[in-house]
Amino acid sequence: MTSNQPTPLNRRELLRNGGLAISLGALLAACGSDRSGPDTPGKIGVEMLPEDESIDTTVDDAVILRTLQSLEYTTIEMHTILAGSGALSGDALALAERLITEHRRHADEVGELVAQAGGSAYECANPFLMERTVSPLAAALEGSDDPTRDALEIANGFENMVAASYQAMVEQLSDGALRPGAMTIGNESARQAAVVALATDPDAVAPELGEAEESEFPTFYAIPAPFGQLTGITLVVGTADVDGARTSVSLQTPAENSFVYNDLSC
Repeated sequence: MTSNQPTPLNRRELLRNGGLAISLGALLAACGSDRSGPDTPGKIGVEMLPEDESIDTTVDDAVILRTLQSLEYTTIEMHTILAGSGALSGDALALAERLITEHRRHADEVGELVAQAGGSAYECANPFLMERTVSPLAAALEGSDDPTRDALEIANGFENMVAASYQAMVEQLSDGALRPGAMTIGNESARQAAVVALATDPDAVAPELGEAEESEFPTFYAIPAPFGQLTGITLVVGTADVDGARTSVSLQTPAENSFVYNDLSC
């Protein structure tokens, strides 16, 4: 009998249980507080007005999966910008292009799970996330004093955000039949995040295996913590201003006010 009780997940479990999405052997190491964006408060996701009674804000399995699907399309948009920016070349560019392919496949697979849950696929990027993260990051990258550094940091941030989102949300699915498929995608997402971390810095396996140099920029690890990282990720990119501050953008896993509800469409 299949249990419908959610099972807690962690990054090590995702890495251990899933098939390897990208071969590490095919990759070589890549080169390796002012806030931008709107001032209005909100969480990552589709901007919702709680007083809008025309929108059903019930959170069911379809909503959870539609939200994950929107993150896949948003990440495709971000990697497409990185690949076309000129900041990446060689193996790093090839990796970005491979990630786009993998996220397209994941988006299609999540769409099938949405249909299985009785919902309609959400085949577009998350508008709120595009405005709050993708747009300011793209602008900062364009005027960066080190575009390659920033492009790799952004790629790491988005891969970790997607992996963390699956880890956080798969266990919220009430239908046990949906969890294996979603967990498989989460497995591959965690492995993709690990691949990008090691491609950026081959020594960045886990924090406990070495002492990171103090830096204003975040360090990403293949295994960032024993149970994965579900807290927000702060990216620091772009050229420093006269006060030494750079663009700072926060990536977070979705919350109830950032879900792609069933009444929302592209």
